[in-house]
Parts: sequence; C-alpha cells; structure tokens
Amino acid sequence: MLVHEILNTEIAPLRDSDTVSLALTKLDLLHINKFVVVNSEDEVKGMVEIETLAEVLDESTLISELPLGDPIWVPSTQHLFETTRQMVAHELYVLPVADRNMKYLGLVRKREVLNALGDIFNLATYGSVITIELSQMDYTLSDIVRIIETEGAKILGVAVQQPSERHNSIRVSIKLNLEDSSVVSAALRRFGYVILSEEQSESLEHNFSDRADELIRYLDI
Repeated sequence: MLVHEILNTEIAPLRDSDTVSLALTKLDLLHINKFVVVNSEDEVKGMVEIETLAEVLDESTLISELPLGDPIWVPSTQHLFETTRQMVAHELYVLPVADRNMKYLGLVRKREVLNALGDIFNLATYGSVITIELSQMDYTLSDIVRIIETEGAKILGVAVQQPSERHNSIRVSIKLNLEDSSVVSAALRRFGYVILSEEQSESLEHNFSDRADELIRYLDI
C-alpha cells in the first residue's frame, strides 16, 4: 500500500505567515507537538515544535520569524512500511506528504497508517496466528511456507521480528486462514521449528480488537 491511498488533504498545514497564536491552537486541536510549515507557494519549509512556540512571549509573532526544524516528509509514492519507519523515527503523529519539488500535497495520520497496516497483514480477518522462533542461520521463509501449504493452509500475512537485546533469534508471526492451526503447528514441529505461541481465531479476534481500540483511543487525532 502506498501513501497516496491514505492521503489526507482536509487538514491544512501551517504557513510561515501564520501567527504563533494560530499555530498553538492548531497543534492543540490536533493533539500533536510538531507540525509542518509551508510558504506562500505551498513548499515545505520545515517543522515547528510546540516547545519553540511556547517560548514566544508575543503570540502575534509570525512563524517566519521562528527557527524551524528540518523538513520531514514522504512522497505520495512511498510505501507504507517506510512511512511507518519515518513516523517512529521522528516521533510524529502526522507526516507531511510532498512532491519531488517539496510542494505540499497533504499528510498521513498515524491512525490511518495503523489501520492500513492492519489491512496489509489481514489482522482483522478470521483465522489464527502462529509465532515461530529460529536462529538467523536457519531462517528460510520458503521452507516455512512450503510446510504450511503442504498442510492445506493459506498464509494471509507474515511479520518478521529481527533479533534484539531481549532475544537473539528471529521470530516469525504467520497469519493463517485456519480457525484451528494445530495441524500446521504439528507439522512445523516435526521439522524442528520451535512454536512460541498459537492464537486461535476467537481469542485472536478479541485480543486484537481490545488492543486496537486502546491504541486508537490513545492516537486519536
């Protein structure tokens, strides 16, 4: 999925001719601490932060008189995965979208990004999830797929978690079209794979629904 598929054009950017007062109001309404600033030609000039605005004594001061952070934006052809990485890296709830000339096109909101990721991984689709743990040397996705499909199951989504400080192995979470994944799990175990967890359709649906609701309420802008 690409950015242009979830592009929001209803929320106007801040302009460098806007006042600090207007900027503070806008950031407060959007519940964010950083937002894009454009010039009269709709070119992205940078990002203004709530801390910078809060330090200004005269709220009639124009944004053009303030120091701006480096412009952060993605093209409309950017894939959702890279967009998500940018949002996490820069701690943004809204990410500006611009063309190659840095002309502002709109923005993407974290809420829509999360919903789109759910669509990509079929998180809300009826089924089950198996999480496998294995070493980097043993990781071959084609072998795992072959075993699963031999058991008559279809893969709806795959997420690979790289090694970290908490664990030094690869973890592969696989969404299946089966309500009961026990047959697939048994087959994977026969080939020496370690199954960390199995969540059947009903518990998976409830768990995802509860967690998604909490996350959406937290990120609701």
